[in-house]
Amino acid sequence: MTVPNIEKTLNPNEIFLFKDLISPYFNPNWHFHPELQISFIVSGQGTRFVADHVETFEEEDLVLTGSNVPHLWRNDEAYFKQNSELSTRGLVIYFNQELLNEGLLQKNDFYHINKLLKNSARGIEFYGETKREIKWLLFKMEKAKGFKRIILLLEIINVLADSKNYNLLASPAYTNVLKADDTKKMSLVYEYVMTNFKSKIALEDISDMLNMTTTSFCKYFKPRANKTFTRFVNEIRIGHARKLLLEDNLNISEIAYECGFSTISNFNRQFKSIANMPPCEYRKLFLKIKTSIS
Repeated sequence: MTVPNIEKTLNPNEIFLFKDLISPYFNPNWHFHPELQISFIVSGQGTRFVADHVETFEEEDLVLTGSNVPHLWRNDEAYFKQNSELSTRGLVIYFNQELLNEGLLQKNDFYHINKLLKNSARGIEFYGETKREIKWLLFKMEKAKGFKRIILLLEIINVLADSKNYNLLASPAYTNVLKADDTKKMSLVYEYVMTNFKSKIALEDISDMLNMTTTSFCKYFKPRANKTFTRFVNEIRIGHARKLLLEDNLNISEIAYECGFSTISNFNRQFKSIANMPPCEYRKLFLKIKTSIS
């Protein structure tokens, strides 16, 4: 697997870059870069990693990631199968904070934008009316040329800065301690877990893959992911369980085994720890919301 080091997306002559990314699957490598990034998922599903935050994503996922915040939109395994007819599309903007110099950000009129840029260090997920407005502006940007694109970018930043429909993703204490070589190792770990989380994952297998002892691997992983390896694997499994609970095709026992848990009691315990409610309540809550909308 080819894994990038620290990426740089803009050349010295660019203020920002807009990309309409269409491919069988999104970049599967864990990475970060100096530029801030606005990502809107037009099509595609999977698991989103932003700093130490793990969550499933689907169409119309909208996230702002700050400078050097590690991230990965990792599609479900079905996207990687040889004869897969699935595809993804993402509208992405990369821009430097230099677009808005420090002098401007200290002015009263730029208070909310300054706050947005600071919050981006934790990654920000937007929802509700903000998503609909940004979606419209992004598709408008796709057709615009030259300076009109810059005006649209400033409008997008302003909408995000004024939004009250957002969640901060990474934990408050998160700090990126990754180095270039870490992106390679962590990508290998993420790839292995995403491929094998439905079955038993042995620490020995991961450690051997990185030429480490189990003890040294655990000490290596925790400060870089801001959580234990066991917690990380459970978050992946519970994320997948959430998707299955919303589909309503399997009962809770079947979902537990499908997600790699050997006992129902452990599944229920881990689900409540991560989702803050038992799986049965999670399904009931979704059905209630779904009924109220329809």
